[in-house]
Amino acid sequence: MITYLAAGLLGLIFVTLAKANSLKKDFAVANQTFIWRKFWDGEIIGIAMSLVFIILMAITVKEWIGIKPQFENYVTIIFAMGGAIGSWAFQLFLGKSKKYIRTVIDIKTNIVDNEIGKTGTITELKQAAADTGKDITKPAP
Repeated sequence: MITYLAAGLLGLIFVTLAKANSLKKDFAVANQTFIWRKFWDGEIIGIAMSLVFIILMAITVKEWIGIKPQFENYVTIIFAMGGAIGSWAFQLFLGKSKKYIRTVIDIKTNIVDNEIGKTGTITELKQAAADTGKDITKPAP
């Protein structure tokens, strides 16, 4: 049982760290500071629901092995995948961090579109920004 719970927890941790790493990159692109505390506050409900899901799997493991005895050989991987996929799904639907950074990027994009007009390609964007005389290669102060 401990092995199953550990596998589920490691799946949850893996996906949570992968999401945090992805968000750190998004925050850097948006010239925002990634703060672990804010990430945790925005994702805690999804993470907690994932943990509850893993515990429910552990509580019911005997029942579903009883229905399909061949699952007994795959219980550890089922827990690992259950923790990972459950964490991914709950954080996708309930997490707030990705929504926050997408809103920041959307607002900044709208500001740029209003300043230099909408562009279709990176080359057009760079040219439009160059036409304003502003250096777009450096973050704003």
